[in-house]
Amino acid sequence: MLDAYKKKYHTNNFQYILVETSGKVIETDNDIISLTKDDLIQNVHPFFESCINLLRIKNENLTFSCVNLNFEKKTIIADVQFSTNFNNKRVIVIENLTKHYNNYQLTAQTRNESIINSQIIELKNSYLKEKEQFKNNFIANFSHQLRNPITASAIFSRFLRDTNLNAEQKNYIDVILSANSDLKHRIDDILEIAKIESGKLILKEKVFSLKVLLNTIFSGFKILALKKEIDFDMYLDEKLPEYLKGDQYRLKQIIGNLLNNALNFTPKGSIKLHVSLNFIRAHKANLHIEVSDTGIGIAKEHQAIIFDRFFKIESEIQNTKRIGLGLYIVKYLVSEMNGNLKIESHLNQGTKFICNLSLRLPRAWEIEPINNNKKYPELDGKKHILLIEDSELIQISILKILSANGNFYLDIISNGEDLIPTVTNKKVDLILVSNTIQHHTPEALAKSIRRISKEYKKLPILALSSQVFKEDIKRLKKNGINDVISKPFNKENLLDKIYKYVK
Repeated sequence: MLDAYKKKYHTNNFQYILVETSGKVIETDNDIISLTKDDLIQNVHPFFESCINLLRIKNENLTFSCVNLNFEKKTIIADVQFSTNFNNKRVIVIENLTKHYNNYQLTAQTRNESIINSQIIELKNSYLKEKEQFKNNFIANFSHQLRNPITASAIFSRFLRDTNLNAEQKNYIDVILSANSDLKHRIDDILEIAKIESGKLILKEKVFSLKVLLNTIFSGFKILALKKEIDFDMYLDEKLPEYLKGDQYRLKQIIGNLLNNALNFTPKGSIKLHVSLNFIRAHKANLHIEVSDTGIGIAKEHQAIIFDRFFKIESEIQNTKRIGLGLYIVKYLVSEMNGNLKIESHLNQGTKFICNLSLRLPRAWEIEPINNNKKYPELDGKKHILLIEDSELIQISILKILSANGNFYLDIISNGEDLIPTVTNKKVDLILVSNTIQHHTPEALAKSIRRISKEYKKLPILALSSQVFKEDIKRLKKNGINDVISKPFNKENLLDKIYKYVK
C-alpha cells in the first residue's frame, strides 16, 4: 500500500509515513525521522503534537513550509504535508529542504547585508557632504571675518607710509605691511585648498611680461630676506621670452610659495632663484625654475610626503612648527600646468626645488594692448558713488581712497532698507554694495534697484564680495551686478573697477 503512495509523491529527500487518525504509525521508510511501527507520531516532535488534530480532517492536503525539526543527533528544515484523502489512513510527507533553506537564508542574509552596507555608504556620503558643507561654510565665514580688517589695515598702512615719517617709523610700517601680506597669503592658501578639493580652481590665460613678474617677486622677497639677514639672488636666462600667455598669478604663486618655504627653513646663508629656458616647441616655452637654499634641509624619509596637505616639519628655527599648505598647492598647480616638480635635499645642507612647466607664447597682436603705465580717464566733473557697507573699516577705507583721488563724492548707508530712498532722492552714478548687509544679498538689492524704472536698469552696480568662487561671480552677474571687487582689495583694485564703469 505504501508503494502506491510513494509512486505518487516520491522525489529525493522525502520520507513517507502512513499513520492512523490517532497518530499511530502503520508504515514508514525511515529515511529522515527514525520511526518504527506502532510509534505515535505526536511523540516524535512537538510540531507533530501540535498538528495531531489535523489527522481527523478528511479530504485535505495541508502543507507547512520551513519547519525546524530538532532531534538529539540532527536538525533539519523541512516542508511537511498532511494528506487525508485515503479513507481512515493518513499520509505525512516530509521533504528535507535543509540545504535549500540554508542557501536561501544565506542569500537573504547577503542581500540584507548588501542593503545595510548600501545604507551605511549612503549615511557616510551624507555625513561627508555635511562635513564638507560645514568646512566650506566655516572657511567662508572665517575668510569673511578677516577680509575687512586686512583690507583696512593694508590701505591705511600704505597711506601712513606716504606721510612725513622718519626712517624708523617707515620700517615699522613695512613690518605691519609684511605681516598683513603674510596673513592674507595664509588665508588665500586655505581658500586655495577649498577650491582644489571642490574642483573650482581654474587657470586663467592672459598675456604678461615674464621679466616684470619675476622682478616683482624678487623685489618683494629681497626685502624679507634682508630682514632675516639672508642673501637672496636671482638669475635669469637671457633666452627667456619677454612675454608669455598663461595664469601669471598661479605662476607667481608657485615661485612665491617655494621661496616662502625656503625663507621659513633657512636661518642663515642664502637663497637663490634661477629661471631659464629649456626649449621652445609647438609655440610653447618650457621654463626651468629652481629655488635653492642653504637651510636645515629635509630628511629623506619626508621627501616623498613633503607635498601632502597639512604635513608638518619639525623646525628648530625659533622652536616653531610649519604647516605645509604652500607646497601642497604648488604640487597641484604644477600638475594642472602639465609640469613636473622634484626635490633634492639633505639634512643641514639645504634644499633645492626643481620645476619644469610650459606656457604659451602669445601672438604679436596679443602683446600690443599691454600697457604698464596706467592712467585713469578724465571725467566730466565729480561722480557720485553710493556705498552700501556695514563695516566701518571698509567705509573709512573707501572714503579715504576716493577722497584722495579727488574725482568722487561718496554717500554711505549701512542697511538695505535705506537703499531705495537714497537712490531715488540723490543723484547716483555708481553703487558699491557689500555682500555682508544683514538680511539682504547683493543680487536682491540690485534687483530692487533695477525695478525702480528704466533709468536704473543701466546704473552700474559693483559688489564688494568675500565670496569670489567662479560660480559666486557668475551668480552675481546674472542677477543685476555688473562686476565684482574681491575682498581684501587695495586702492588700485577699487579705482580700476570704478573708472571702468563711470562715464
